[in-house]
Amino acid sequence: MKYKKIAILLVFALFMSIVLAGCGTGKQAEQKGGTSNAKSDSASSKLTTVHVSHQPCLHALPTYMAMKKGWDKEEGLEIDFQFYPSGPPQNEALASNKWEVGAEGTVPAMLAAIRYGAYIIAISNDESETNDLWVRPDSPILKVKGYNPKYPEIYGSPETVKGKTVLLTTASTGHYAVIATLRALGLDEKDVKMVHMEQSQALAAFEAGQGDIVQLWAPYDYIAESKGWVKMSSGLRAGVKIPGAVVASKKAVEENPEKVAKWLKLYMRGIQEMKSNPVESAKLLGEYYKEKGLTLDDNALAKEFSLRPLFNTKEQLALFAKKDGNMSEVEQWMSGLADFFVKQGRITEAEKEQLFKGGYITDKILKMVAAEEEKKK
Repeated sequence: MKYKKIAILLVFALFMSIVLAGCGTGKQAEQKGGTSNAKSDSASSKLTTVHVSHQPCLHALPTYMAMKKGWDKEEGLEIDFQFYPSGPPQNEALASNKWEVGAEGTVPAMLAAIRYGAYIIAISNDESETNDLWVRPDSPILKVKGYNPKYPEIYGSPETVKGKTVLLTTASTGHYAVIATLRALGLDEKDVKMVHMEQSQALAAFEAGQGDIVQLWAPYDYIAESKGWVKMSSGLRAGVKIPGAVVASKKAVEENPEKVAKWLKLYMRGIQEMKSNPVESAKLLGEYYKEKGLTLDDNALAKEFSLRPLFNTKEQLALFAKKDGNMSEVEQWMSGLADFFVKQGRITEAEKEQLFKGGYITDKILKMVAAEEEKKK
């Protein structure tokens, strides 16, 4: 009996050792799983963070697209997407080194270069027609069109516009369109009352009956059109070129141009996708706008692509190329813009010279991107 009990105890001990061994294997499996997760976390931690700034505009789409499609991870980047309503607050954040790269209008880009040494490294789009001025359908301004034969598509005259209140986002590309329109009508800023507002505020205020003219840019101008308002003028109609700018901070370009080039490569990939597949890209743009509180119909989204020309890497390099020692096309656009702001007393002649002599309009990063694109062919 005694031996029988011993035998039972031995069998039980053997059974428990097997069970415990199994549990030990389970723990080892968990540890391996933990090691695998650690490797995954480690891989994620190896991604380089790039701080990117954007607005509720078409020129944010290439970055948004890269994040949605996982292109950023393919390039070893982790995008910190920062959202700003317009250029002025975007530049305030730049002054605090909160972002490294991004897209904004050429007016804030010019000011970013002059004040903070930022670089204009590419063109996001041609937004000359979508930086525009709007009036209500019963506005007396609409009684006159083509007052100046050189600008036949502009509504208004000195008599109908002088003294009017303009709601606008100051120090912006839209402001530039306003100045150009006033000049085409033989007027100046002092001839109207200008009230600064961010775009969404201006839209709401104008709808509530404030102001006589409202300056908008895409996508807010599509909303204006849907309300029955009439486009009085635009940068294009006033004879000025208004491109959107892709900007990088002084620190980023001078200390880590390779990271800037990696991000710009993603951005240019997005632009190429937008050019090649505008229908699908428009759907993604609609998603982006919806996330930012804007809902546009298919017609408005399609206009984002039909009214705003895009430039791939090769086309960009041609725009940045200096021929026979003369200014590049991009520099000519920026020079016209700078001249306006010198006349308005917003920048000095010395600051304008600084913009061009300082090399802040550069194709250095674009050339790095072009070299990488060529390797993949």
